Amino acid sequence: MRRFLLFALLLAPSLAFAQWVEVPDKGCVGGSGCADRRLRVALEDRPIIGVRFNAHDSVGSKAEGVLRVKIDGTTVRGYIDIPRAGETFSLDVDELRGRYLVFEPVTNDEVVISDIAVLYGAAPRNKIRTLPAPIDRTGGWRSYPDASVCIGGDQCRKNGKRVTIALEDRPVIGIRFHAHDSIGQRADGRLSVRIDDTSISSRIDVQRAGRLHDFEVDNVRGTRLVIETTTDDEVELKDVAVLYGRLRRADRREDRQRETRHEGGCIGGDECGGSRARIRIPLYGRTVKSVRFYARDDIGTRAGGELRIRIDDEILRNYLDIPREGRTFTIDGRGVAGDYLVIETTEHDEVELKDIRIAFGEDEIED
Repeated sequence: MRRFLLFALLLAPSLAFAQWVEVPDKGCVGGSGCADRRLRVALEDRPIIGVRFNAHDSVGSKAEGVLRVKIDGTTVRGYIDIPRAGETFSLDVDELRGRYLVFEPVTNDEVVISDIAVLYGAAPRNKIRTLPAPIDRTGGWRSYPDASVCIGGDQCRKNGKRVTIALEDRPVIGIRFHAHDSIGQRADGRLSVRIDDTSISSRIDVQRAGRLHDFEVDNVRGTRLVIETTTDDEVELKDVAVLYGRLRRADRREDRQRETRHEGGCIGGDECGGSRARIRIPLYGRTVKSVRFYARDDIGTRAGGELRIRIDDEILRNYLDIPREGRTFTIDGRGVAGDYLVIETTEHDEVELKDIRIAFGEDEIED
């Protein structure tokens, strides 16, 4: 604890306006004695510098409790051994932003979590995120006034290099915002815009006098819109808005279904996009019960196709050998929740996947 406080005092100017916020959430996760598979804590839309919590493993007969701590799909600490008598843990966080702080068991043993607090970095006055408006399934523009902020450079460094907006669970068909570069001496402001890992525009030249930037988006669905500086210069944003598409009837049915499907595709090797090709299916934080798909390795001359299946950065199955003649696989989802299911190759060989089905846990089905 003393070491973490010294670390916090040395952070300047990031901690000039830092603030510990105590969170009332607490819970028991894992094992057979706890009802919940994970504990999710809603976060404010500010950079996070630290997380503090108490955890003990005095529930049940075993003493093998281990926790993983994440912010959305990003792991902050992957393996924390929890003593039976309990301990207060303090974790350093590299100014991440996200929607949820997530506590997950790594082993099949109970862990009780309490006394949670989050150390937030500086946020512009009146820029703390408020509760979102009810989802309008008919689509249309939605404004995000909390995203009006100066980022990057020396004069706006306390706000970080990016603005992150939690998106609604609907396709995005447009993004617009006003940006100018009239702060400071330099005039080299540039921005990039992405939805999760999907790039919308990677090199936006921001004029000193400022102008409105407007982008068409091809029905991309994701969890976060990220606008960030790509040079060490200040850029001020305002009038940020997202144009959502109409939620189709099929999408509404899927919200209530116990599984989602994906047609699959060919990935890996020389003929299917190489090692960077992968299949990414959005999960929107839902708990995965199982993943089922058909895969074959009869494309190209090699027969060394292997797959990795993961949820965000947690691997469900590694080096899964794919036969040349093909077969159907069922992978245990282990109750892991996250933003994306990712299927990728581990060898430089083509693999074709079909009929991917993701089954969700009972607790994730809407009434």
